[in-house]
Amino acid sequence: MENKPFITCEGDQNLFSSLHGDLVQRLPLEPVEWRRSYGRPPRMVQVEANFVPFTDEMLPKEGDMSLLRQPFFHMFWTDCPDVDVYKLLTKDEITLWLQKLRGYNIQDWMIVLVANSDAKKNKLLPRTTVIDKIKSDFCSKQADRCLVIYDPLMDSPKSQESWVALVQRLKQLLLVSFNRNLGQFEDNMRAQRERRTEVDWNFCGYFLVQEELAFVFEMLKQYEDALVQYDELDALFTQFVLNIQAGDIPEWLGTFSRPCTCWDGLYLWQPVNYDKRDLIQANTATLLDLRNYLFSRQCALLFFLQRPWEVAQRTLPFVHNIVRELEILELTLPRGAVACWAFMSCLEVLQMIERCSDSSQVEAYSPYTASLWAYAREKLHELGVMCGLMPDMTPSSEQLNMVVDLLAGMGQKPEKESIPNSPDKKLREALSSKAAFQKHYLELSELAMGTYKHIGRIRSARRIGKDLAAFYMMLGDARKAESFLSDALKMYQREGWGLLATNTCKDLAFCQKELNNMQKYAESCSLLASNDLLTPEDRKHFYSELVSVCSRKPAEKSSILLHMEPMMTITDVCIDTGKRPPILGSTVNITLHMQSSFSEEVFFDKVTLVLQRELREPSVEDKPLEHGEDKTLSELPRFHKRSFSAGCMSSLRGWNGQTVSNQIPSYLNVQAECQVKPDGSLTWSGINCPSASQFLRRQDSSHSLVKGQEVVKEEGDLNLELPNVLLKPGENKLSFCTTVQSRGLFTVRQLVLRLSSAEFVSARIWPPASYEVASQNPTITLAPLQDLLAGIPQEILVTVCTGDHTLKEGTTIQFTTTPQLTLRAPKERHGQVTKQDADENEAPADIEYSTEETEERLVLKLPAVEAYHRLQLTMSVTAKIPDLGLTGEEDVKTSVEHKVSYRSSLVKEESETPLVFYYPFLTKNQLHTAGESKFVHVEVVGLSTAKFDLQDADLTMDNKTVKLTPFHQNSPMAVYKDQTVSYLWQLHPRELQGSTQLSCRFSLQYSLQGSQEQTPYSYSFKLCSFKTLYQVETSVGTPAGGEKCQAGVLCPLRLVITTTTPPDTGQQADTVPLMYEVVADNTMWAVCGKSSGVISMPTAAMTTKEVLLEVMPLIGGYLPVPVVQLSQYTKIPIEQTESTPDKGDGNSNQQAEIQQENKMVVKTEDTQSSTDNVESSLDNSSPSLDNNVPSPDQQGPRHPGQVYFGHGQVYSCSQAQQVHVLPANNGGNLVITFQ
Repeated sequence: MENKPFITCEGDQNLFSSLHGDLVQRLPLEPVEWRRSYGRPPRMVQVEANFVPFTDEMLPKEGDMSLLRQPFFHMFWTDCPDVDVYKLLTKDEITLWLQKLRGYNIQDWMIVLVANSDAKKNKLLPRTTVIDKIKSDFCSKQADRCLVIYDPLMDSPKSQESWVALVQRLKQLLLVSFNRNLGQFEDNMRAQRERRTEVDWNFCGYFLVQEELAFVFEMLKQYEDALVQYDELDALFTQFVLNIQAGDIPEWLGTFSRPCTCWDGLYLWQPVNYDKRDLIQANTATLLDLRNYLFSRQCALLFFLQRPWEVAQRTLPFVHNIVRELEILELTLPRGAVACWAFMSCLEVLQMIERCSDSSQVEAYSPYTASLWAYAREKLHELGVMCGLMPDMTPSSEQLNMVVDLLAGMGQKPEKESIPNSPDKKLREALSSKAAFQKHYLELSELAMGTYKHIGRIRSARRIGKDLAAFYMMLGDARKAESFLSDALKMYQREGWGLLATNTCKDLAFCQKELNNMQKYAESCSLLASNDLLTPEDRKHFYSELVSVCSRKPAEKSSILLHMEPMMTITDVCIDTGKRPPILGSTVNITLHMQSSFSEEVFFDKVTLVLQRELREPSVEDKPLEHGEDKTLSELPRFHKRSFSAGCMSSLRGWNGQTVSNQIPSYLNVQAECQVKPDGSLTWSGINCPSASQFLRRQDSSHSLVKGQEVVKEEGDLNLELPNVLLKPGENKLSFCTTVQSRGLFTVRQLVLRLSSAEFVSARIWPPASYEVASQNPTITLAPLQDLLAGIPQEILVTVCTGDHTLKEGTTIQFTTTPQLTLRAPKERHGQVTKQDADENEAPADIEYSTEETEERLVLKLPAVEAYHRLQLTMSVTAKIPDLGLTGEEDVKTSVEHKVSYRSSLVKEESETPLVFYYPFLTKNQLHTAGESKFVHVEVVGLSTAKFDLQDADLTMDNKTVKLTPFHQNSPMAVYKDQTVSYLWQLHPRELQGSTQLSCRFSLQYSLQGSQEQTPYSYSFKLCSFKTLYQVETSVGTPAGGEKCQAGVLCPLRLVITTTTPPDTGQQADTVPLMYEVVADNTMWAVCGKSSGVISMPTAAMTTKEVLLEVMPLIGGYLPVPVVQLSQYTKIPIEQTESTPDKGDGNSNQQAEIQQENKMVVKTEDTQSSTDNVESSLDNSSPSLDNNVPSPDQQGPRHPGQVYFGHGQVYSCSQAQQVHVLPANNGGNLVITFQ
């Protein structure tokens, strides 16, 4: 509906006519913000208007509250050139115009003056222009009501600016008028709605009032607000209808209860159905007229909002609501009229949705249009049944008259005649003949099914397919009906809809019988005969049909193959092989427990159990059963048993009420898999189900009715048969017996039951049950009886399992060992023989054997032993403790591995067994220094819980002139786990002159406590850089003027370095550069200034250097003197540091800064200069260092060119010295009060 607000124009009409086109074109170009009253959110609207000449008839009449018929705004146009003309003519015209507006209390007006910017202005009287006179006469308090347009027909900046100002001002004033008029209109509308309980109130009158408000919102392109008005009217009318049930019937509602003579459907091809609106305005509309018009207006606004999916969403509830209201109002309509109206309304909505939407909205509205297609199909089917248009019906004269009456009530408009494939035309054509009805019904069914499948609602699609099957059966096309019924049956079976599946299967069986498809008919009869949801009579009937079909001779030589499940299910499979695994000639009993769902006894001609054989070659790795192990199923895969919750058990029930164990198995065959890199690390690991494709395949792609797969009869390697078997309803037991005649893994695969010419074939039995007839070769194993200790004799157990072979007397086993490992037989050569499956309480038999021993090997000669027996005997092994000092592994290795290889005619290849021997103890050495004296400390650390006695400890050196003085007692001492034994020898310094390295060998005799046999043990090591080169003496003095050190006060740190032995640098030099570092505990001392530096130390013996530093104690008490670490220092050439700046880490610049800036005071005993022989001083990055002195193997050098001295080359004379430090003086006064 194209409505625009009216704006009247007074004044010079010719002038306005020349500007009308530009104004209409400029007004809606840019949206403007519309601020509404009552706190409603602002909206952006495009303002359009319809300009008309001003007349008295346009002014509102008394009591007329219409919004669309009255103007919203009034304008006066003039191009008065000067003030004189204004006073003579224009002023009177404006005055008369305003008097008329004020007479109607109209406040929305504007005066527009069209002026020429080139006109000469009166220079004597600058304020006597026409616009000024108009403002002073009429707009003294409302200056915005008067505007000037300069040269409107010219394209000048001033003209464009004046146009923009006019358009913006007009939009603002027009929206203000909207707010004022809408506010008054809404107040009037609310007042009318409050009167709805009065007797003279009429819904149709109120409907037109609120619809006019919706028209105004639609005029402003506010479709959402307009839709709200229609939704309120819909809800109001619905509430009135519902109140009828409570006995509240208003008088006006009786007009809608008149009989309906027209049931034409919705008409959505025009935004406004004026025919229906005229009926509402004339108060002659029926319920269908009012509802059709109201819903068509809602649909039109939703299409304007680009929401076709909401139209589809609202349609079906709308149709159902109309049907309900017709029942409440007890309206009498001809039979089939409501179905005609619903059918045409649904198709009208569907056609408009396809016409007013694009492909991007298909996914949005498809979930709702699917139901509309299905509902239209149902209504067409209802009309077909009533009018006798179904395939199995013949229309009577009464039904033909009914068709004529229905066609007459549909109406026929000229507008609908021009619409191709309109719902009216389709319905008329469908009701014209049976062929046309069949065509349209099948077309709607296909559209509904396709849409349901598109949105994933397969159940609804299958339900329509079931209706189509019934329709095709009426047509006599049983083949098409079978396809739809098969799909529906599979879905019902898969989802566990038992009763629906049963009824569908009955219809399917009828189709299959019509098609003479005996294979499928027999399958359906077997399903129905075993279905406990049917009555006993029906089950007996289908059982007799099954027996009748099976008794017929098939046209081909092949028999009828039928599924065994769920009519008969295998509940358990038991394989009995006796106490031991089956071997050739033994007997195997297989028992099957079955559940029969038939209501009658079934006599089968033959029952065959199919077993599959997997041939496995015997190998050395096949180990016989250990003692107490029960392994009936050999090398079976691991199965994971699934546990089902109570919530999912209902989905695992068969459609016939029986548990479907084969749909989702309780066990899954799961195998572990992994991939390892060449270095032994794991790449990935996981689990794999080899039969995953069997359970994850599609269920809809097969023609079988039971399992979702075709019947497959497997060919087995071993078939066990039972003739003339009678299965009773319920539990049954089938027992098969066979004699083992070949080796291999036999797995139960399938059960086949033959009934005349039909065979019931089971699916592959799961989980698989199997037994293995394998050749168990003899095996030889070596295992220690406990953790093995090196250095003493230990026992190992040799086990020989005969398997299914008999050991002949004199069979030999030859053992060889790695070096330093001795293998001996015990003095008493007795062994024990037991059966492989013997109980623990069974006493073993004692037998004797003989040996042949040499230094390199040991040969066992075994006695005769029967098959499936185990021979066990013990042997003694002794591993020598190696000298770990030669390899430097005394701190790394705690065990040694040896291998024992054996060769015999019992096994094919030579095999070896690794044995790990743990050291009972380890030996460590350490060099201690006291001035020039040296002490060698050897420590024996126990590693085993066994106690060992150590004695005759001795230390020898390669230099025979070195005299060793022991400081330990030469008496036996015990060592065990967490217990150490120490030995100490002193080296005399005079005898060490000229020696740079000493090779030492520590030896002793050890024995296990309680044993008299002693074993020698040795440990070798070397002493390097053991001479004392320098002595360092450190002392902390008292501060100047104080008697003792105090916390927080600087104290001098005196460092005296003495050369005891000239260092061997390889060069003849008077001095060597030494670097000192003060290593102090940062919680006790703070080194002030430089904490490290480099001095030139004389190489002459007994020369000293003195260095003075400053330290500050941080706490009071007896503090240990800071430790000073001494190291060699070598200059790095500048060229080297410049060529490799990335490796020096910026040390070249640091060296230059150190040489120039970091100067220190160094004193010597021979009273040299305080700055003599000072090369450089290195600044430490931190004022405090760790208290522990780092060693070369623990911490790397702190500076380039720094090399630590070896252990024992520097002796600290101040170790363990302490300095008494007084606490810090806080300067506070202690006040003591005596009472």
